[in-house]
Amino acid sequence: MLVGHLGAGLAAKAVAPRIGLGTLVAAAFLLDILLWLFVTLHIEGVAVPGDYAETHRLAFIFPWSHGLLMAFAWSAAAAFVWTWSGGEGKYFAFAPTVIAATTFSHWILDWLVHPPEMPIWAGSESLGLGLGQSVALALELVIAAAGLAAFVFRSKLSASRRTAIVGLTLVVALLTVFGSTMTSPPTDMLTLAGTSLLALFVVIVVAAVVDREGG
Repeated sequence: MLVGHLGAGLAAKAVAPRIGLGTLVAAAFLLDILLWLFVTLHIEGVAVPGDYAETHRLAFIFPWSHGLLMAFAWSAAAAFVWTWSGGEGKYFAFAPTVIAATTFSHWILDWLVHPPEMPIWAGSESLGLGLGQSVALALELVIAAAGLAAFVFRSKLSASRRTAIVGLTLVVALLTVFGSTMTSPPTDMLTLAGTSLLALFVVIVVAAVVDREGG
């Protein structure tokens, strides 16, 4: 998932409008940020499976970023760090819960689309519903559209800044569709990790800048 996680961050902003959008989008992408960092450090792995031409899905070994218990731990850590740093919106008692829930939403959404490769903990049995490609893509787009709609409805940003977020979501949706349908598998996983981290960074920064300047 890519645009589906962005949709989760947008929906969280609608629930907790005084938390920065950049913060919430970063929380929604946190497990993937950790994944690609761990891939560059050779702590986790990614490979092209034999059925890639049919599924367009890479195979992951990612117990430290996407394991169920680790997802709980990262969610709690994100809420703790945000609270400890005096994050914006801290006067909302439920704000750390929103941060944690947004972070953990990543695992839930990935569980829907990944095959059983997401372990409960390192070395344990793996989980994953593994929805079909077309169903998974349609679900992701629906989640993104719902999150965007909730954001636009609740947002106090100017029309131009809301339009910028709509444009950002559309660009990420196009990247998601391309990634789900491309026939050529990546050949260099370190390059893939680097470009993925760069893309996530750009999305987070754009969301943060639009939201901050709109305030």
